[in-house]
Amino acid sequence: MNFHATLKGRTLVLMDAAQRALLTLPLDGGGRHRMVVPDPAMIQSVLDALEAIPGVAVLPADGGLLNDLTVADNLSLALHYGVTADVATVKGWEHALEAALRACGLTEARISTLGRQLPMNLERSERWLVGFVRHLLRPGELLVLDRIFAGLSRQQANAMMVMEAVHHAFYPLRPTLFIDLDAHELPALPDCRSLIELEPVACPS
Repeated sequence: MNFHATLKGRTLVLMDAAQRALLTLPLDGGGRHRMVVPDPAMIQSVLDALEAIPGVAVLPADGGLLNDLTVADNLSLALHYGVTADVATVKGWEHALEAALRACGLTEARISTLGRQLPMNLERSERWLVGFVRHLLRPGELLVLDRIFAGLSRQQANAMMVMEAVHHAFYPLRPTLFIDLDAHELPALPDCRSLIELEPVACPS
């Protein structure tokens, strides 16, 4: 199935091939929203449509980092992309980075060693955390969380939610959209404002 996304003022609208609105999401209303999708191919089509909209940031479950760069280089690349920064700006970024990592539960000892690590050597939760912090420092209008609960235990999923709550503390008016593959007992989202459940595409007879 093909999807198309567009902006109508400050509202993002996701439509199907028949131009029916599946998702209508104000970009300055904050809150958590969830879309449950029946298969991975359809999820990719949804993500392709959303990523075509300027200001939409997609965070995959693996953090979306470049494995041949250290964590510090990944973050530096994201922060400097398209920006000419002076010394004061860089110092401000460093301060904000440390504050974000602490807010997500990392100890000072771990923060001091994390920057030298290659993403491939990190646990999945830490790879995701680094990608998440990157989006905290350079936020989009909408943060899309792609299948972040897939394969996690309930305890691990709860830990992800604790970290995700930092986004709302930093940016209370910027929404997050959870895109989940339809599965038994998906973790509940606290204060979820909308739930969209897409139907599977019928096979032609």
